[in-house]
Amino acid sequence: MKNELYIYSILFFWLFALTGCNKWLDVKPEDKFIEEQLYATPQGFADALNGFYIKNGNESSYGGDLTMITMDVLAQLYAVNSQNTQDNVNLFSTYNYGDKDARKKIDGIWTATYVNIANANKFLESLKTYGSRLNPKIKGLYEGEVYGLRAFYYFDLMRMFTKTFTSVDSLSKTLPYYDKVGRDISEFQPSNFVMQKVLEDLNKAEQLLLQNDPAVTQDRVSLTTTSTGRTSRNYRMNYYAVRALKARVYLWKGDKIAALKEAKFLIDNQSKFPWIAVTDLNNPAATNKIFSTELILAVENPKLNDLFNRVFNPTLFDDRILAGNTSGTFVKNTIFEGVEGDYRYQYIWKVAGKTYPTFFKYQDVPAETYSANRTVPLIRMGEMYLIAAECEIDLSSAIGYLNQLRTHRNQAAVANTTTPTQLSTHILKEYRREFYGEGQLFFYYKRTKATSIVAALTNSNMSIPANNYVFPIPLSETDPR
Repeated sequence: MKNELYIYSILFFWLFALTGCNKWLDVKPEDKFIEEQLYATPQGFADALNGFYIKNGNESSYGGDLTMITMDVLAQLYAVNSQNTQDNVNLFSTYNYGDKDARKKIDGIWTATYVNIANANKFLESLKTYGSRLNPKIKGLYEGEVYGLRAFYYFDLMRMFTKTFTSVDSLSKTLPYYDKVGRDISEFQPSNFVMQKVLEDLNKAEQLLLQNDPAVTQDRVSLTTTSTGRTSRNYRMNYYAVRALKARVYLWKGDKIAALKEAKFLIDNQSKFPWIAVTDLNNPAATNKIFSTELILAVENPKLNDLFNRVFNPTLFDDRILAGNTSGTFVKNTIFEGVEGDYRYQYIWKVAGKTYPTFFKYQDVPAETYSANRTVPLIRMGEMYLIAAECEIDLSSAIGYLNQLRTHRNQAAVANTTTPTQLSTHILKEYRREFYGEGQLFFYYKRTKATSIVAALTNSNMSIPANNYVFPIPLSETDPR
């Protein structure tokens, strides 16, 4: 990034971390002094680390744009017409990245992600300088979390701003890479370089968290539906989230053997993230619409219900709501193929206030004992089964992984006579159903180089050129460096 952005990122980190600490409001904002004050106690480290997770849950980040809004608009999961201008969804539904408002949003994603990376670099440096003030196990835990977060941020930059990863395209210089604090401007690096750095960070995170993460010794990591609070490790970058992210990264890289290994590790530890129970779905007071027991990594957006009311509430006019087409055929017939008993349709979509199904996944549940209110999934167990089904060489085993997911979603198992081509089609259909509102389908299309995708507006296939899968690098970054 440019010097100005880097300086801003460091100042932003301190201001963000210290928000609400009235005793420091009158302190002269000299960076070194603030830094020493912040890390004077273990609580200062905890507060700074919490800042990453709070920012991740913002609507402009994974609490909205990078999951249920912009990324799923790009995947054509909502019937967006030219009149629907809120959040610039009309621009992204047509891949009009050159429009000034679309560029502003894309530039904001780029800047915010690099600010996160700069803050991660600063936090890791501060651990080296002041980490002796921490219990060694806590220090290792924090270090592992931040290495995992930095990898998470860089990987999503790759998924958004670079071409699909291939041996040829990976040689093209695509992204600046920073792993330390400083004012030097990084040259753009090839995708294979950034990919290697992502995997190095994940390997460091894995080793640190294996030794220090409480999740490793817990019989169960995710909370039950009727639990309260946010004490679960799946709201932090935990050991299992790192392993699951490695599965996702290896698959993007094209290394199916490694991806399968990581996915199978999570599947072998399914008991830590158990399948959603039907009793949790049938509880009128707290229907667990996000299947939170299965979440390996998630974020909290405290204003999620406000977002629901602004973009998903069925009281909205048709040109304002994000939903399937007004006939209901896209969601009911195309996505769910008429299987209304599929839990992902039965409990997440409702015909209420409209004549067609609308999306209720992120509506608040009034019960105070519902642990997953205002939660947005980032990685769930279902993805591990789909990765295993895609990467497993033995066809019978691959079908078995797919069917485990389908049966736990109240879908009929596919036949053992399913061909590899049919299996790929089934996997695609499960991505459409499993990750609605979670921002993963667009990246599946990109990774598999789909040239045609089904669009909610017309309920028919539309062509999608390869360049529609790549966000443009901000002009401020490509000016003479």
